[in-house]
Amino acid sequence: MREFINDVNTLLAKLLKELREVYNISKEQANVILMLEKEKAMTLTEITERQGVNKAAVSRRIKKLIQAELVQWDKSEESADQRLKYIKLTEKGKQFNRESKSIISNIVSDILHDLSEDEIEQARSVLEVIDQRLKNFNVGGHL
Repeated sequence: MREFINDVNTLLAKLLKELREVYNISKEQANVILMLEKEKAMTLTEITERQGVNKAAVSRRIKKLIQAELVQWDKSEESADQRLKYIKLTEKGKQFNRESKSIISNIVSDILHDLSEDEIEQARSVLEVIDQRLKNFNVGGHL
């Protein structure tokens, strides 16, 4: 099982690295883009807290992503504090996320293409149990 996980991680890392190279961004910058897909828009402080690094490092990441036209600053009209500026994805940033998901989807399709529905269902059930245990571990620190 450990070898399987390592093989999948190695393959994913290689393919996602190639995609990052196309967009000329780092792994940390790609993580910001993935975060913004889930949250839609975040402040610099929110990203800093989520990534667990200093504000200067996140500022450099955001600056590079803006230069690459993957994110942009946005003032929220919904916020009571009009000084707050949010960072959100551009269409190019959304395209990066679509391509990332496509890479993962293609790998899964290639791995599962010759399995029966029952085998796929069994694998899905086992992976759901593993996923839940990982979530519990992340919350409580133990399985």
